[in-house]
Amino acid sequence: MKKIILSVAVAAMALSTTASALEDIKVNGQAKLWYETWDKSDGDLFLKDDAQAEVVFKLGMTGKQGAVGFGVEMTQGSTMGLENVLVSGARTYTANEAAYVSKAYFTAPMGADTTLKMGRQELNTPLAFTEKWNAQQNNFDAAVVTNNSISNLTLLAAYVGQSNTGATDPYTYDQVTFKDNAGWKATNGFNQIATNGAFAVAGLYKNDTVGVNVWAYEMSSVAQAVWADVSVKAGPVALKAYASMITPSGQLERAGVDEDTTAFALSAGMKAGDVKLFAAASMVSDDLNALSVANVATGGKKTKLPTAGVYTDGLYVAMPGSTAFKVKAATKLGSTGVALQAVMNMNDDNEVTDVTKANFGENALETTEVDLIVTQKLGDFNLKGILMHRSFDGDATDDASGGIHARVIASVNF
Repeated sequence: MKKIILSVAVAAMALSTTASALEDIKVNGQAKLWYETWDKSDGDLFLKDDAQAEVVFKLGMTGKQGAVGFGVEMTQGSTMGLENVLVSGARTYTANEAAYVSKAYFTAPMGADTTLKMGRQELNTPLAFTEKWNAQQNNFDAAVVTNNSISNLTLLAAYVGQSNTGATDPYTYDQVTFKDNAGWKATNGFNQIATNGAFAVAGLYKNDTVGVNVWAYEMSSVAQAVWADVSVKAGPVALKAYASMITPSGQLERAGVDEDTTAFALSAGMKAGDVKLFAAASMVSDDLNALSVANVATGGKKTKLPTAGVYTDGLYVAMPGSTAFKVKAATKLGSTGVALQAVMNMNDDNEVTDVTKANFGENALETTEVDLIVTQKLGDFNLKGILMHRSFDGDATDDASGGIHARVIASVNF
């Protein structure tokens, strides 16, 4: 018994010594309920068979010792018995799973104005990025070096090895998996991106009037890509132009995906009184054997093209042959945020692949989406509701995938 007491005392002293050496220790977390329902095939909203839900709990900590910083985070997804209340067992968004390490990284200086961030982390690059709309978010095992030695300019180099979205290669998701649900599922297993990971370099420039971002990617045995965007302020209007090109290579080229994808987009935003207005247009080249201009880590689910909506996202506006338009107005009514947006995506049926037709039907990508988005804070709780209406030009596709979706997200941060 004395040995046990002594061991506990020694452990406590060691922990106290370590804790005193660390600085700026901060603990953060979030609890979230994510729920969505759909009046599928002329059914009713809020039926268990056409709904999905998940409860997610995250707990993280950041700190530093001298110039070296760190961050860790644990995530757990749980049904919380919702399959017996809000959703059917077959429609539970994810199974109960043990908590897993969703972030684990360190930061360290590498000479003057240069920093390394290495480990499991969020990324925000045009073609490989963390998506936070979902019940759980995707993260990356990566190493990122940034340099700020030149005023207004950030130089960046990154190696991205793995992501936790269940894919072993970019672009490998079968699109049919997105027909009836919200999209990819985060997992507690991190899988390789491309054969040997992906490499990226970038130059990011910004001053008071203009911003220019240029990215280049090498995704081993899959593709090479470039992305550029330029933003300027013209009086009260914020303008932004986008351009991207993706060239398949290696295993994709040998499999017949051998055409370049080019994409161009324009967006404009301004404030008129208390209302924020936004409009955007995008166009993607129409080669059949080409890749989408979207997030490689989630099978192209989301895109940085400015025309994306809630469901009319990377699987539509970023697909080869698509031309899309988006308008949005947002304001506050008291303490309630209200936004209304409409997205129209056009894609000639002749430019849609046979696989897409088989999964989605004729006129699969010819779609219009209208969204009402409401946000409200109640005490410490953040509430977000999205009411979506989707319609398709083809009757068969409209019957299978059109209709009304209602999504509710309630979260509390601590």
